[in-house]
Amino acid sequence: MRSQRVRTRARKPNLLTILMCAIVASCGTDSPVGPPPPESLAELFGEQLLRANGTSVGIEEVEDKTLIAIYFAAQGCPACGQFTPLLVDAYHEIRQADRSFEVVLVSSDGSQEHMLAHMTDSSMPWLAVAWGSTEASGLGQRYGVRWIPTVIVVDGAGKTVSVDGRDEIAALGAGAYDQWLARSGGG
Repeated sequence: MRSQRVRTRARKPNLLTILMCAIVASCGTDSPVGPPPPESLAELFGEQLLRANGTSVGIEEVEDKTLIAIYFAAQGCPACGQFTPLLVDAYHEIRQADRSFEVVLVSSDGSQEHMLAHMTDSSMPWLAVAWGSTEASGLGQRYGVRWIPTVIVVDGAGKTVSVDGRDEIAALGAGAYDQWLARSGGG
């Protein structure tokens, strides 16, 4: 079988393409990533968060953290099942290094009971937004989450630091923390 070469013709860029390139080129590292920061972390997560054992804790559990990873996941998701152990390991390594960090789960499981079972079964040591809450659905909309697992990283004021936390954890493990910290202005 003879291979065929496909010839392409270089197109002249149209005005829209030129404008998009100019906009992208003008966006330096100081440009905002993600939506504007919330008034408070309670606006993002609500006043109460949950532990895997079902107990609630106040928002003050995360208010003093330098960086917070918002983890969108579900138990029935095969990609989440592969990624969660990486995040658990990175979480422990970051925390053992006495770094100021927390993860908050936003679950797509079928119920709060399923979410808590998922947290327990996966040894998730972090907190979760109440299942089915307006905050849980609002977080997905706020960050335009289209698939899971997704990790969005915010600073202690709720300013978006990374929308690619999943890829950064997969590539760098706990080393992603230093990149996030530098981007947040804390490094």
